[in-house]
Amino acid sequence: MSRYEVFRLVGVQDMLEDVRAIPALARVREAVAGGGASAGRVYITHFRGRSFAAGALTDWAEKPRNPAYNTSSADACLAGHMSDGYSVYDVPETGVDWVNAPLTCLTRFPVFPRFTAAYHHTRDPKYARFLVDHMLELDAAYPMSEFPGKGTDGWVDDSHVAKPWHWCMICHRVRQMAEALALVRTCPEVTDAELLQLVHRLYQETYYLRTEMKVWVDRRHNGGLGMIQGMTSACALLDDFSAAGEWAEFNATMLIQYIHESFYPDGACIELTTAYSASVARQVQQLAYRIREREAIQTARPLFIAMVEWIVHLGRPAGRMPSFGDLYANDAGRSVYPPMLDWLGADWAKRVLLKGDGPLPEHAVWPSPDQEQWCGYYAMRSGWDPQARYMCIDAGPWGTTHQHGDRLSFVLSAYGADFVIDPSSTKYRNNEPDAFISTQNAAFLHNTITVDGVDETMRDPGNTRETTAPLDNSWKHGDGYSLFTSSYSFAPHRLVKWTRRLVFVGGQYWLLQDVLTGAPEAVDVEQNFQLERGCETVVDGNRVTVRASNGAQLAFVPLDHSLVPLSSFGDRTPHATYWPKPGPDGSARTYPHGRGWTGRGSNKLVPAPAVTYTGRLSLPATMTTLLVPVGPGQQNTVKAICEPGKDGQVWKLPNGARSLSVTTSPEEIAVGGHGR
Repeated sequence: MSRYEVFRLVGVQDMLEDVRAIPALARVREAVAGGGASAGRVYITHFRGRSFAAGALTDWAEKPRNPAYNTSSADACLAGHMSDGYSVYDVPETGVDWVNAPLTCLTRFPVFPRFTAAYHHTRDPKYARFLVDHMLELDAAYPMSEFPGKGTDGWVDDSHVAKPWHWCMICHRVRQMAEALALVRTCPEVTDAELLQLVHRLYQETYYLRTEMKVWVDRRHNGGLGMIQGMTSACALLDDFSAAGEWAEFNATMLIQYIHESFYPDGACIELTTAYSASVARQVQQLAYRIREREAIQTARPLFIAMVEWIVHLGRPAGRMPSFGDLYANDAGRSVYPPMLDWLGADWAKRVLLKGDGPLPEHAVWPSPDQEQWCGYYAMRSGWDPQARYMCIDAGPWGTTHQHGDRLSFVLSAYGADFVIDPSSTKYRNNEPDAFISTQNAAFLHNTITVDGVDETMRDPGNTRETTAPLDNSWKHGDGYSLFTSSYSFAPHRLVKWTRRLVFVGGQYWLLQDVLTGAPEAVDVEQNFQLERGCETVVDGNRVTVRASNGAQLAFVPLDHSLVPLSSFGDRTPHATYWPKPGPDGSARTYPHGRGWTGRGSNKLVPAPAVTYTGRLSLPATMTTLLVPVGPGQQNTVKAICEPGKDGQVWKLPNGARSLSVTTSPEEIAVGGHGR
């Protein structure tokens, strides 16, 4: 058992006695052996002038400087206007209140990046002084003697500072401290005594993190990866000390464990919330690349390739990942680490994401036809240019964190425009007067079906967060089509089964068919479609045309039902939901707002149009709709022909000069051959 399994307080002298027995530290070791106060000064003299291994820390000496850099965000903080990325705080003349300030994440040093950038570019010592003073203030407010036995709990509430040992605070803080110390160590206005105190603080915090991180890695939680990131930076800064070598080795084993346990074989992170999962994928690639010579990383190459394929295929034609789950997903190109793409030989990914010169991906559908289905995302597209027709459906487990009621929800983009979106959310908390915070996790907000007021719920038996075996959704491809089918049951709240079918015809448009079967004779139905901000809708009977700002259009053309389209735009009316579970008496809960919103990760939702087809249908019921995108200045010319057949309704769908035959009944769907 490692002596670092259990945390113990370490004095400055103990830390200095831990310096490595290497020539570069010979003078430090001599000073330590001689005793007295000079050893600390000798070490800091070495620390100020040393270099660090490339990759784990910013190389401030080589990073270009811009003397005209805009320092306004740092200056606002110096003036007392502080934010932790969530809430805001006007610092009183008495200074920061490290207990009662309304900044929950104050102790993870969220303001540091603006100050490290400001000092790097301008070399104005006031920015370095803020960094140092901020660290010293935390050291005084929360001495390391308070840490033993605290674990990684420490959340207070949405209006008070989280304790520094909280799992989401310490992992970020040690990374920010390492980056800041690597920068300000050369500043003459920072004293040797201050640097020694802060290196000592970081040494102890890293030691504490070493004893706590395995719990979070074992949980396969993104917090475990955050701890691995923090340890990587801290160990790089502390590599003068023998302990840091053990911590770095342990950290590498944690990274390898996280990689092998936190991803499905298809490359998707088990958390299944795309904003987080894409960020996790990028971080894992970057960290793994640093230790790519290890056998465990070498053997994980197929998983890294799958990870990159997941990013490439889920990315929308205009660039961003779809926002299934919390927050607002980033551009797909920011979810890969370019050196890792080179190591993998993934030129096809560089072509799509980084505008490289390599070949295009082999398949335009994901999972590929010969690939097992694991995460439950299914993507199809007409090509790889920004004008491509694209759809992605979520039909997998709920995910291990940040779950939304988005089973069978989909997103649709075409001709350079995002039309149907899975509604994204705001930041998690904010104390500004105009804040309108929402995770938008309730199922009725997504592109889903509601039956008799019952939307999806996560807590029913069989509605799992994670799968341990490949999924068996129907995912078929043939000449001129792709077919997707999956189902959701509303039992026990309503004994109704919903099956969603999608046929992608010739890479041009979709046939959407929602089928409801079950015990009731009739049900009230809501079929919702959330549209992107900036889209406009035109309703003509039961047909809806959506116009994007670039002139592209998407037509909703119902073929066999009498549901009436209703429009929502920023509806603040409270709404009933069964997500994530019903109330104690089995009835619906109240959600604080209605449909017609999306988020941008800011402190308020923004209105965005939603179209909800509503009405009462006898069971079994089918709702068949054409989803036809057209480019700017074009007209929808697609007309489907329906004929009775021996096995159900036969839909003749135009596909260029031919037609695609699709036979549907409440029980099944079959795609036949092409006709003239």
